[in-house]
Amino acid sequence: MSRTAIEMFSTLGVGVLCIVLGVMALAIFFTVLSRINSGGAKPDTMSVRGVLKKNTWATVHMTGSETFDRVRFVGFTNTESIKTHLPYELNGMVILEDEDGRRFMVRAKAIRMIVVEPERESHDTDGSAL
Repeated sequence: MSRTAIEMFSTLGVGVLCIVLGVMALAIFFTVLSRINSGGAKPDTMSVRGVLKKNTWATVHMTGSETFDRVRFVGFTNTESIKTHLPYELNGMVILEDEDGRRFMVRAKAIRMIVVEPERESHDTDGSAL
């Protein structure tokens, strides 16, 4: 009878060991996968064909009295992506950058109006185009 109990426990032990090793292997796999995906995570880029491009300067009017003059759209935050470690509250933030390189994160819902500046050609001092 003790031999049957030993065989039963050894078979059960092998099954439990296989399950534990499988769970550990999956945990290691997903940890490595998440580190690969999170390395160098960048904000999603934003462009509206024909209106907003990467280097388009604009004036952004917020719902309050705040206005951002001569800023460009860098991107927006998306916390639903695996690549980010931002809290959920920062989802849907637009990233703006001014001429000095300062970056602002503003709520997309708080943007009331965007005024895109027309593209200008460079002029010499005598007024002729380059």
